[in-house]
Amino acid sequence: MKALLTLGLLCTLCTVSIPDARVPHAAPTPKPGPITWSAPEILFVGPDRNACGLIRPEPARPRPLVLWLHGGMGSPRRDKGLTAMQALKPFLKEGSYYLASPSAYEGEEWTTPAGLRHIEALLDSLQKIFPVKMDSLIIVGVSDGSLGAFYYAAGGKHRPLRFLLFSVYPQLLLTEEDLVEVPAFQTTRWDVFQGGRDALFPADEVFPFLNNWRGTNPRVRLHLFPEGEHDFNWYGAHAPHQIKALFGSAAKK
Repeated sequence: MKALLTLGLLCTLCTVSIPDARVPHAAPTPKPGPITWSAPEILFVGPDRNACGLIRPEPARPRPLVLWLHGGMGSPRRDKGLTAMQALKPFLKEGSYYLASPSAYEGEEWTTPAGLRHIEALLDSLQKIFPVKMDSLIIVGVSDGSLGAFYYAAGGKHRPLRFLLFSVYPQLLLTEEDLVEVPAFQTTRWDVFQGGRDALFPADEVFPFLNNWRGTNPRVRLHLFPEGEHDFNWYGAHAPHQIKALFGSAAKK
């Protein structure tokens, strides 16, 4: 018995204390880098491979889509959409939207079923490939691209959140009755930039039509410039802050 007690004491004295096993700290998750713009990309969509341009957030993130409808829709050129959307890029926060533009051309203008198909094919393709927020779709129309915006509002598959137009002549496509009968002309927000010195679309005809439209839809916002000229470049140079404000967080209502 004495020998066993002595052995037990020796074992106790010889016990080695083993430190607690510690799990090494996991490496901190790196913070995501800033969202930038991708380089301009070229897409060929639909059965006739319509030439389209795209600039997107990099890396891809859920963002609203801005669809740009260019002017000169009756031109024989079939690839205007490849670069048209780039005009808006300087007015947007980097990586804040997807910017895309299809092409219209002679025989397949925006105001034809073929032109409408080009728009829908691009929207469908982007929706399949990228996390675009189609419920926040914005359509921008410049010159007769604005006619494409009107045409899409009346018969397009998607319901855009807003429309933004530069240098318009609505009477080429619409009557005042259309403004009352088509729901999108009565319930959707429209921002229209129009100039008094537009050499193609006479102000004495366009301004009264726009003012009558605003009288039927309080969500029509007119940005009228007595010195304004035709096309987007004039407004980009003379009203940049107003354009930028339309793509800020407060411009969604």
